[in-house]
Parts: sequence; structure tokens; C-alpha cells
Amino acid sequence: MVSNLKLIYPFLFISVLFAVSSAQASFQPLLDSDLKNQSLYASGYMTMGARTTVGGNVQSATAITLAADAIVGGNVEAGTAVTLGAAAGVDGYIQAGTTATLGAASGVNGYIQAGTTATLGADVNVDGDLIAGTTVTIDSTVDIGGSVLAGTTVTVGANSIFRENIDAGTTATIGAGVQIEGVLTTNSLQVLPPSPVVTNQESLITSVQETLKALGTGTELVSTTFGTDNETLEAGIYSSINYLTIAIGKTLTLDGKGMDGSWVFNIANYLSFAADSKVVLKDVTDNSSIIWNVLGDKLGATGYTQLGAGAEARGYILAKGFVQTGANALITGIGNDCGGAYSATNFIEFGADSVIGREGCTNGEVTATTRVPEPTTFWLLSLGIIGLVTKARQKKA
Repeated sequence: MVSNLKLIYPFLFISVLFAVSSAQASFQPLLDSDLKNQSLYASGYMTMGARTTVGGNVQSATAITLAADAIVGGNVEAGTAVTLGAAAGVDGYIQAGTTATLGAASGVNGYIQAGTTATLGADVNVDGDLIAGTTVTIDSTVDIGGSVLAGTTVTVGANSIFRENIDAGTTATIGAGVQIEGVLTTNSLQVLPPSPVVTNQESLITSVQETLKALGTGTELVSTTFGTDNETLEAGIYSSINYLTIAIGKTLTLDGKGMDGSWVFNIANYLSFAADSKVVLKDVTDNSSIIWNVLGDKLGATGYTQLGAGAEARGYILAKGFVQTGANALITGIGNDCGGAYSATNFIEFGADSVIGREGCTNGEVTATTRVPEPTTFWLLSLGIIGLVTKARQKKA
């Protein structure tokens, strides 16, 4: 199933309400307050440290790895491999272009689809279907709520439970004490859905970054002096011809004056929130927005973003290069928005115990879908005509 980065399009609906002589401006929100998109996107790999929590959906054009006890509140989509450490959890579904590997006692509330192999450790719980292009290998005492479909072999450890059917393209090896409430079929002719595909979004993110840059320079923040002490900024456009840094333990206060507004930071080099630095909101409405546009268009720049241990950022980070945090870092949005981070060309790494968003935040349609769409449905969805087909069927009925 082709996955598109839905985050970006709201950025394109940018409207200036009025400009003032200082070159600052007040905007309509640059982002819808109820986003249905990715909280995280990386053109490179994505890793989340132990006990890291993400609200909303995550997507990588390559691999995604969750360390032990990490939690994703939405869907996980990877162009290649998805790996969950012990006791990690996903509230939505998992789609992996190649392999899906789940450590012991991990859990998925939706379905799992792997382009090649799916491997589940002991005591794993999956509420939905489990589909693999080649082999499915399951350890002991695993509970699968949906059907299992493998292109070749299915191997199951002792005392596992299957609530529905198991279909193996070739052979099945079933351990002692396994319960299968449906039907076990070997040499199955069941048709596999197409392998998941994630579209690389570098060009789209870059286009949005250029659109934001075209809003103007606004107020320049001098790299060598801004952020060395506590700072306060009202809504408007801000720019740095070099880097932008908030120093260790310092606070940047965004003062909304109780009105809807937007903060756009166009940064030519890199963005850095040092250890224990914080972005805090004062009188900022839920319809406001914050965008850190890390362009990396200065000669020799890579456009990366870093948050030190214990640093706290608000809003959305669009980075040309990588996004990386230390332990106990926080990125969150305004109101019910999760906030997020997006790397156009590189990786995203989060240190242990980091938080992106918050429990119950609304980035992404977090639907714990338990069924993988049928092969024909995949193509209809990609063509955007599934609604028309549904209406036609209703008329015939």
C-alpha cells in the first residue's frame, strides 16, 4: 500500500492576514488544529530509545526501530524493516516493506504486514491479522487475534493461540498445546496483498520549506547572541542567516497575547536546543502554530536539528538534515496537536525516555485497523475511488 506523507499539505494553505512595518506578520494557523498526518517522518532510518513515547503515526522511507518499552500511539510504516524491542507497543498497525520483528512481550493493536518475513518473540500479542510475503515464525505463548497468511512457511511455538485461520503457502509446523480456533491450511492458494511501499518525501518537504522561506526574513535573530539568555518572542516571522541555538538551561517564551498567531523560524544552518533548555508558551491559543524551518541552505550547512538531554521544544520541526535528541527530550504541539519532526534527507533518532506529543494527541488517524485490505482494495485506495465503488455497490443492492 502506497503511504503518503499527509502532514505537508496543510503547510501550503498559508495566508497572511496583515503585515506590519517591522516585517513581522500575523497569520492564520499554518496547520489545522486537528491534524491527520504523521507525527514523525524520516527519509532515512528512525530509532526510538528505550521507553520513548510517540503520539500519532510514524513513517520512514527505510527502517524503524523501537527499543524496549517504547510506545507509538499510532501507525508504523517503514520502507524496509520494522523492529520492536521487548515490551514495545504500537497502538495502530505495522507495515514493513521487508521484515517485521517483534521482541518478547511486545504488542500491536492493529494488523502487521511484512513484505518478506515476520518474526514474533514469546508472549507477543497482535490484535489483528499477521501477513508476510515469505515466512512467519512465532515463538511460544503468542496470541494472534486475526488471521495469519504466509507466502511460504508458518512455524509456531508451544501454547500459542490463534483466533482465526492460518494459511501457509507451503508448510506449517505447529508446536505443542497450540490452539487454532479457525482452519489451518497448508499449500494455501490465498492471495497475498502487495508489499507495503513508503514514498520518499524529500522533494515534497523541500518544496514546503521553500514556501515557508518565501514568506520573508521577518525579524533577524543574531546567531551569536540570541538564546544565550532567556528570550521572549511574539508571533511573527523570524530568521537566522546562520544557526539558531537556545543555550543550556535557558528558556524561550512564545507569547501569544491571547490571540491566534503563528511563529515561523527560517534557519539557514542548524537548530540546537541545548540540555535542559525549554520552549514555553504564554497565552498561546490552540489555533496557533509553531514551525521550525531548518533549511540548511547556507554554504556548507547540513540543516540538522539537535535537542540535548532534557530539552523541550514545541511545534513542528522541518529539517533538511537529521533530527536527533538526547534522553528525556520533549517535542510536542499546541493544544491537542502532537507536534512533530520531519527529516527531508536523513535520519531521526530519539534518546531514551523521550516524548513526542502526548497521550491522546490528534496527529494522524490512529485507527487500530485489524484487517489488511484485500488486494483489489489496495489499488482502489491508491486511485482514490473506493468511495465511488462503495456507492455503486449500494445502488445495486
